[in-house]
This record gives sequence, C-alpha cells and structure tokens, in this order.
Amino acid sequence: MKLRDKLKKLLEIDRSANVVALSAAIGTFIGISPYFGLHTVLGIVVSYVFNLPIYPVILGVYITNPITILFIYAFCYKVGLILTDIKVNISIDWKHLTFHDMFNNVKEIFIPFFVGTHVVGIVAAFIVYICVFYIVKKYRR
Repeated sequence: MKLRDKLKKLLEIDRSANVVALSAAIGTFIGISPYFGLHTVLGIVVSYVFNLPIYPVILGVYITNPITILFIYAFCYKVGLILTDIKVNISIDWKHLTFHDMFNNVKEIFIPFFVGTHVVGIVAAFIVYICVFYIVKKYRR
C-alpha cells in the first residue's frame, strides 16, 4: 500500500478529527515506548478498550520499524541521559561476568532509556496529534 493510499484511508475514517488524531498520537506514544515486542499488542488493546479506530493507532505504533528503531531509540537514550544527568560508566570483565554485573550494567542504561522514550513519546504524540488533526480537518472541509 502506497503512502498516498494510507493517508487517504486515514482521512476517510468515519470518526471525528479529534478521535483520529488522538488515535494516531496514542499509537505514536506506544510505538516509541520502551516496551519493545509489545507495541502492536498494546496498540490493539488500547484501540479496543478505548473504542478508538485501530488504523491510526497501528500507523502510529509502526513509527518504530526495523529501519527507524535504532535511530529513534538511540535518540531517546541520549535525551534520557541529558534529562537524568546519569553518567554511564560500563566496564565489562568478560572473563568474570556475573549476573549481578549484567544487572547493574542494564540498570545504568535502562533508567535514561526509560525516561527518554517516555519524554520523546509524549512530545512526538503531541506533534502527531496537531499534524493529524490539522490534516484531517483541512481534508474534510
């Protein structure tokens, strides 16, 4: 399906511009969230629970795909490092690696990553909401 066809399908959803934009924004937040592997399931569940159209939610969820995920998550991690002011100093002794060492290393990385993905997700969702709302309103005039 071409991008033009996806946009047309999005614009023709029989719901208010607010609901379509909110659905896309929620999907974007879920897509950027750190819950990798659960994005699609979370999108479907949220769509069902809150009676949102699934198409814009899933379009938002798929902002992270095999091509974009590395760049998005690296950016989120950097934002998280800046916001948390955590200095990550990971040194791995591969010959004497213990579960405790691995847990401590992951913990140092996880906190900035978790914070960064949520902050970037909120900002991206806000931007997506405004853009989709404007586009849908303009198209439906």
